[in-house]
Amino acid sequence: MAYTDRRAYYRLPIRVPIFIKGTDIIGQHFYELTHTVNVSASGACFLTQRELQESADLLLSIPAPVDVRETVHEEYEFKFPAKVVRIENGPQSVKRRVAVRFAKLLDKPYNEVH
Repeated sequence: MAYTDRRAYYRLPIRVPIFIKGTDIIGQHFYELTHTVNVSASGACFLTQRELQESADLLLSIPAPVDVRETVHEEYEFKFPAKVVRIENGPQSVKRRVAVRFAKLLDKPYNEVH
């Protein structure tokens, strides 16, 4: 039987550094630097050492370089509210693959996200 991909948006297999902010499974707030496994318009998959709960709310942000000679407006901060939809524990690793769905699609300008 052939595999049928049911995803609405293509996943780009790219490794991008990201910060994850949220609350883990025991209720402890955390802020972690990690990286993506893949990204699409509707979500992302990343690696983490944290134990998270499905349906947990997270804030993902991309540490983008900023030209110090220019004024950076808040709408250019790359922050994306997201919800955990799937967690895969690696068999030989302490890292977990976590899939999240963004609150808004990435094809919308950032100032429409708020």
